Amino acid sequence: MCLVKVPAGLSGFFAPHITRELATTGAIGGGLVLDEGVSVELDVVSSASGEALIENYINGGRVESCIANYVVTKILGEAGLDSHRVIVKQTVKVPIGGGYGTSAASALAISIALAKALGIRRTLKRVAEIAHEADIVCKTGLGTVVGILNQGYGIVVVKKPGGPFYTEVEHILLDNSITAFTAFYKPINKAELLSRSDLLANARRTGLSTLKKIFRDPCPENFMKSCLEFSLKTGLLQGELRNMVLEVNKLRGVIGASMNMIGEGLYGLVENEYLDQVIEYVKSTSPSWIHSWRPAKCLEIYVGQRKQ
Repeated sequence: MCLVKVPAGLSGFFAPHITRELATTGAIGGGLVLDEGVSVELDVVSSASGEALIENYINGGRVESCIANYVVTKILGEAGLDSHRVIVKQTVKVPIGGGYGTSAASALAISIALAKALGIRRTLKRVAEIAHEADIVCKTGLGTVVGILNQGYGIVVVKKPGGPFYTEVEHILLDNSITAFTAFYKPINKAELLSRSDLLANARRTGLSTLKKIFRDPCPENFMKSCLEFSLKTGLLQGELRNMVLEVNKLRGVIGASMNMIGEGLYGLVENEYLDQVIEYVKSTSPSWIHSWRPAKCLEIYVGQRKQ
């Protein structure tokens, strides 16, 4: 049995980059890695069926998963080990469908756990490439895997799209006087949105412009301001969530707030001394989940036997 923990991640802007190859398809974008995410316990046993058998559980319930099916089938196939039963038990500590990159975190955790369990000697980039492919094929994301993989300290900015072997990532540092916060309201169908050519074209134009704006002045204030402008110009931020985000931006100590890409949720950065007041206001908007953390190096991929 192997246990792998991978953090979730949220983004504030993106620009899709679709090519004929999964390895070069992806997105530019930027956001934050959370201190919570997805834990995967994975067991592999021999099977007499002659084919791969996959059981996937999320928070205790059995769930059919495109991500798990793709990753497991791909890795077993490449290793020539089709006749195995793989049991995947996922614990997801952030909302699903809220723009927190749970699919990418899940894909990466399963890829690492299965490779380790089978004794497959692969670099982390190669294992992550399979997770990147799964996220695209299942229409759950475009560039989240590489963001999680290259998180650094503070704000992650993917400046060149593609999988782990093609991407380029920069970071905007945050000091310990800043806390991040996020609130989730309800899930949305990301696969449906990512199938809309008009939305993707608009996001690409606006996202490329946003990236240029951010690097003209790479600081937390400009990053948050640019993300807010992106969410408004693309029309993704609307309705009641739009009103809440604009109100949060007026609160004392808030460096900036915007919308999770893509989810019915908001996030922001605030000076530590004003965190309590901001959290109280956000609570008054009745989110189903709220969380705050210090953005730093949150990647904690642990592989090994369960600790007793």
